[in-house]
Amino acid sequence: MHGVIAQLIWAFLCLILRHTYAQEPDECARVHAIIARGQGGGDDLNVMSTLSDLILQQIPDSTTVGLPYDHENVLSNEAKRLTVHDGAVLMQEFIEEYLESCPDTKLVVIGYSMGAIVMMDAICGTSQVGFLFVAPLERSYNESIIAAIAYGDETYVPGMPWNVGNCTLGIGVSISLTPISPSTMKHSLKCGYELIPRMNAALCDPFGSSLHSYCDYGDEQCCSPYPADGNAAHHTYVNKYNQNVVEFIKHRLATFKV
Repeated sequence: MHGVIAQLIWAFLCLILRHTYAQEPDECARVHAIIARGQGGGDDLNVMSTLSDLILQQIPDSTTVGLPYDHENVLSNEAKRLTVHDGAVLMQEFIEEYLESCPDTKLVVIGYSMGAIVMMDAICGTSQVGFLFVAPLERSYNESIIAAIAYGDETYVPGMPWNVGNCTLGIGVSISLTPISPSTMKHSLKCGYELIPRMNAALCDPFGSSLHSYCDYGDEQCCSPYPADGNAAHHTYVNKYNQNVVEFIKHRLATFKV
């Protein structure tokens, strides 16, 4: 009963947030970035404010916005699935509504950690086992989305052409390819992370040339539970790759062709 009430309250809040944040822009930017931060309290950018600042500083006539999804109230796997679903739908609405008002603007979509799942589900749709269905973004939007950036995506699949970083295997692959070892499963469950690889990564293909998914070895949420160093790799992306991301956006902006 409490879960139903919580879902109804969140649905009502979503309507308010969409009206507040997804309204028509006063002016159309050359580049507009929609950024989904990771799980936790605080504002809608949090550690991603550093990447937002770099985009604003280095890309003329750019704007950014933190996606106002419910990144804070995630206390169970069930709540996480609901949050990811609602966040992905919200990001799709932000994309659609901004481009309806500013069809010539080029978009950048970015997600970190849980926000990376949100971003990836928004463009690729849902193909993780147990997650609520979200349809892929229409292929025509690849004419406007010049970059899609994921940091530490838990739905990471090894071997994809858009993968960046030094992870070459990933714990998620064990679900679809080989039995997972008891030690890896034990560590994963202890850390509270689910193994949720994207089962149909081909759904991302329409946006493949725009997509960079950063996953490093040692990130317990996308790659490996080792070394046992407090999941340090998951928290280094912003310091390690932000400038690379901005350079990629600049390159895509200069050379973008449908």
